[in-house]
Amino acid sequence: MKPLAEHGTTARAKGRPSAGIPGCPCRPCRKAENAYDKRRRFLNQTGRTLRVDTAPVAAHLRGLFAAGAGWNQLAAISECSTSTISSLLAEKNPQCRRTTANKILAIQPGDAIPDQRSVPALGTIRRLRALIAQAHTCKTISTSCRIDHSTVTDLLVARTDVVTLGLANRVAAGYRTLSQTSGASARSRNRAIREGWAPAAAWDDDLIDDPNAHPDWTGYCGTDRGWWTHRWQHLPMCPRCEHAHQQWLDERAGLHPQARNQEMFRARAAASQREAELAIDARELLRYGVGIEQAAARLGVSKNHLQQVMLRHPAEPDQAAAA
Repeated sequence: MKPLAEHGTTARAKGRPSAGIPGCPCRPCRKAENAYDKRRRFLNQTGRTLRVDTAPVAAHLRGLFAAGAGWNQLAAISECSTSTISSLLAEKNPQCRRTTANKILAIQPGDAIPDQRSVPALGTIRRLRALIAQAHTCKTISTSCRIDHSTVTDLLVARTDVVTLGLANRVAAGYRTLSQTSGASARSRNRAIREGWAPAAAWDDDLIDDPNAHPDWTGYCGTDRGWWTHRWQHLPMCPRCEHAHQQWLDERAGLHPQARNQEMFRARAAASQREAELAIDARELLRYGVGIEQAAARLGVSKNHLQQVMLRHPAEPDQAAAA
């Protein structure tokens, strides 16, 4: 039989009538029961009853299970027993405790997935390739991410489409640490350049797992300006910029070669001028105490691109004096 609750609790004060156990008459138990009744009356009067309908909670649970949640994980996150979750799912009672309902409803899809569950490997592959692009070695990545060296090499060449959630989480944790620094392996960096793998600065952390997302190497990828930036920074040319520049050329295919070249020079000059203006705006923000990451976000470019722009367009003497 389940042991009785401690003295001074509502459960001990009410006892177990179904098992023939009367409520405890001691003072602490009576005080706890009175406090419970007082709170219940107050919440009822203010429209916040202690019990709510079970149906929305059961529907939310079904959605969590459909998203891959596990029983043990749900129990741990919600601090509810598996029997309680089972009762809610089956809607055995039309109402349940508000506190229990709030805990269940606060769980989002994906929060309670078992580590053994398979998830798409795309985001994990992108993270590993980004670390290689930042000159980290496979050994360093393996140690930081707590995965086998062979697993790293297999994922780099995309030999699998899925990984376990536990592995994906370990890689994400290692990526958050290693992506803040650059390694010293020329071999890794050259491999990334050869394969066209984007560094961490080209990826938005919120989009790196999105199959429809693309790396933004320059801050302007997908435009003709991005194509020129790739050239200036000696970056691997991304397909979107290659396509944008080819489209730019196709639109001017009917022009005389000399006229087309003149337009190309103007486009290059205009892009260069915009870079110079970007560097000036960035230094102005930095002068007012805005961090480099915040400045990049305000100007709509990546941190890596902003730093490269500032290197290519150093401050004029009067600007340096003002700073």
